Amino acid sequence: MDFPRTGDFLIADPSILGDTSFHRAVVFISAIHDKSPMGFIINKPFDFSLAEVMPEIEKELPLFYGGPVDMDQLFFIYQSEEPLLQGSKAMEQQLYLGGDIDTAIELVHTGILHENNCRFFLGYSGWAKGQLEEEIDLGSWIIQSAVRTTTFFDFPSEELWRRAMINKGGDYRIWADTPDNPNYN
Repeated sequence: MDFPRTGDFLIADPSILGDTSFHRAVVFISAIHDKSPMGFIINKPFDFSLAEVMPEIEKELPLFYGGPVDMDQLFFIYQSEEPLLQGSKAMEQQLYLGGDIDTAIELVHTGILHENNCRFFLGYSGWAKGQLEEEIDLGSWIIQSAVRTTTFFDFPSEELWRRAMINKGGDYRIWADTPDNPNYN
């Protein structure tokens, strides 16, 4: 059985209906510890911005639903050729997780961090040891290896799941153009 690696994506299978957290979700795997992955849903922005949650942020940046775990915690991922923040954890493709939040706010204000190279999340997605393997075996997730020449910043968030279905091909192409709720079709 395949298991995702750090930097890979989990694409919610179209059969996940009624799951408010993961319906049509694209999850970026940011870390794996002892077969317990952690990641962020990268295609579900909230209806409110980061500035509405953090008044010290003066720029309008989208805030994303990272997943159902620790919804009261703010996380962020940014892309840079080198780490910009003390405490950032290097991941794949010049992507970094977190770091000093005060410096991050300064970099947002100066325009160094912006919506084309940084995403902020409330919460994250996490699985206990063995849980994700079971969900993959049930067909709930499609593992997509990271494309090393692009990142999720290269495409509008609302297009990520649809693009994944088109790229998967076959019957998945049909799902790419169905409404969120197939009963409306």
